[in-house]
Amino acid sequence: MPNIFDDPKSIKTWAIKLANACGGQKVEKGILLTSLNTQRIGELLDDFVADHNENTQKIALQIQEEETITDINGYEIKEEEE
Repeated sequence: MPNIFDDPKSIKTWAIKLANACGGQKVEKGILLTSLNTQRIGELLDDFVADHNENTQKIALQIQEEETITDINGYEIKEEEE
């Protein structure tokens, strides 16, 4: 499977598949042509990366909190090292 960032057509196809997988209004390819806007592409990818990183950090924190042992008062109990 090629990397979606190899060429503009691949990332467009991926984006349409993602949009349609989210449900609601269906996105389709059409013959309306637009010009390439590399600045906007960069902004959207930056948003994606920032949101992805934030989400990954939230998940890591949730996992860490689930692994933390607390007493009945909510105080963390540290495990003794051997």
